Amino acid sequence: MKRFYVFKDGTMQASMSTKEEAIDLIRQRQKRETHPILRSEYSIIAGEEEFIPYPSQKKPPKRKNTMER
Repeated sequence: MKRFYVFKDGTMQASMSTKEEAIDLIRQRQKRETHPILRSEYSIIAGEEEFIPYPSQKKPPKRKNTMER
């Protein structure tokens, strides 16, 4: 699934399913900024979202030593 990640000053703020939604979010947040010196820098990165599950917590069975001493 393609996602658009919104970053504010290098920190991820949100992810959206379309580029238009990401730009709308940025515009809304830019309107709330009050002072020109305190303006943030926004960026968008497009990428694929993939969930990686944790490996199984089951322990592998112990092998008996088959070699004779």
